[in-house]
Formats: sequence, structure tokens, C-alpha cells
Amino acid sequence: MIITRRTTIASLAVGFLLAAAPSQAQTIRSLDITVPGGPGSGLDQAARGIEEALRAEGINNIKVNNVPGGGGMIAISQFVTTKEGNKNAVVVQGAGTVFFPLTNKTPVTLADVRPLARLAGEYEVIAVRQDSDVKDFKDLMARFKANPGSIAWGGGSPGSTENIFFARLAKIAGMTPKQVNFIPHPNTGEVVISALNGQATVVGGGLQDFKTQIEAKKLRLLAVAAPERLPGVDVPTLRELGYDVVFANWRGVSVHKSLDDKSATALADVFAKLVKSAHWKKILDDRGWLDLYLPEAPYQTFIADETRQAKEILTELGLATQ
Repeated sequence: MIITRRTTIASLAVGFLLAAAPSQAQTIRSLDITVPGGPGSGLDQAARGIEEALRAEGINNIKVNNVPGGGGMIAISQFVTTKEGNKNAVVVQGAGTVFFPLTNKTPVTLADVRPLARLAGEYEVIAVRQDSDVKDFKDLMARFKANPGSIAWGGGSPGSTENIFFARLAKIAGMTPKQVNFIPHPNTGEVVISALNGQATVVGGGLQDFKTQIEAKKLRLLAVAAPERLPGVDVPTLRELGYDVVFANWRGVSVHKSLDDKSATALADVFAKLVKSAHWKKILDDRGWLDLYLPEAPYQTFIADETRQAKEILTELGLATQ
């Protein structure tokens, strides 16, 4: 979920059915969504949001198929082998779907599908316990440079979003990724507990991961990895603090590589209209997601950049498989 400067950024049912030509419009009356994760997972929430917004616009024949396991690659593999030629099928993906194949030998990657659109996500934030003696982000980095091992950085599993994010900060600070004392956790709940009990000096994740504890004044934010300050969040961006890092946990969709351009465009039009719909915007607001929409070509460039930069970091950490 590394976002570089190159990758910056309703109406009635008929609005979704109208495409560049009538023949295209007539094909998109249903949607088959494959989710690389179980019910309630981050990617499942994205799929259910898509389903809800499209149903509100009159596209009611929608099937969501959850396929957990294998870092999302079991779902990608099933999609590749069973959805050839399916003009109504998409598979959801996120940053983890990019990162997992870099640290594990998998039979497929996102290179085996056709990325169609990035839709939404959350920028990473850095948080500490409310009573932490770390005053601010500059203080954090000063302590890290003086004694790297004294700072315990809490996040997800090895090779996760936070692992890469913190390693990237270390490089900008003139340190090496391996100097980050990274404390992995199996889920977000454990990350929060680690921050509250003092096991982790600092933690990373999405704003929504920590919102309850921030509102309860148990955690406080040091910085946000967004291109500009977030509305209603009085916290500086990393760019303001001299660290040119924009990093997000994003969600997008891909189609099967076998689709011709006409069929892919018809599906792309559905999502281009989706992100402009009032219902989708309400879903983003209700769930604390941000509009990170990118159409097909910029999205594919973004994934290529994301993959390249993550592989560099993971290689330095000794976690890359090749």
C-alpha cells in the first residue's frame, strides 16, 4: 500500500446500466464477486459494501463467494481456474494480496488477473499509548536513531503492511529495515492490546483500528501517512514531518485475464459509476473509509510500483522468497 506521487489520485439503476454502447450495458445485470477471505474480513467488508451500493442502484443479482486461506491466493487461484470468459466476475484484493506472494511461494499472484479499479481504503497512522513518554513523531524517531532496539514497533504478521511501513520509515531516517524491532501480532485486536499493555512502544494500522481507544483517550496519534491531513483529525502528515511516505491499506477489484477490452470496459464503467453514487459515499463515511479510486491503467501502474517497492523492503528484511 505504498502510494507514490505517480499514483495520486446516485442516480437510478439505469445509470449503472448505461455504458459506451448498448451491447455493453446489457451485459452488466449481475455480478459474481470472489472474496479472498472469510466473512467479516477486510476484503469481505469491501465486497459487502460493493454489493450494498449496487443493490441500492438496482443491480440485484449479486453473488459473493468467500474463499479464505493461503493469504488470499487460494481465492485468486480458484478465480483464475473457474472464471475464464466470465464477463460478470470480479475478485477483490488489497495490499496483503500483493505482499503475501512476495514472502511465500504461491502458484498465482495478482499478475495472473487483470486489475480493474482501486476503490477505497485507509491511510496508515502511527499511535502510542496516551501516557507514553514519547512526545511526538520527531521524538520517536530521535529515540529510534539513538537506540533502535529500545523502540518496539507493533503491527501485523512478518511481511505485513506495518512491517513494510515501519521499514520504509527506517530507511528514510538513514537506518536499515533490520534495525526495526518489529513485534508481530495475529490480528488488529492483539496490536491494540500490545499498545495498551506497553509491549509495543508504538503501533501502526488504520485509523478505524484505533478510533475507539483514541476517543477513550487510551491511545494518541503521532502521525498519518496521508498526502494531506485527514478531515477532523488534528495530526500532522509524515510529509509535514519530513518523511515523504504515503501509505494506505486499500481495496480494489480485478477481472479475469481472458476478458476482451470491451467486456472489461463494461465492468470498469460499473465501478466508475459506483464510486460516484450517493450510497457508496455514505458507506465510505459510515465505515471510515476514504475514496482512493483509480481506474484501470493507473491502478495497474500503482500495483506494479507497490510490488516493486515492497519487494525491495522485504528483500532487505530477508523475508522475500525470491
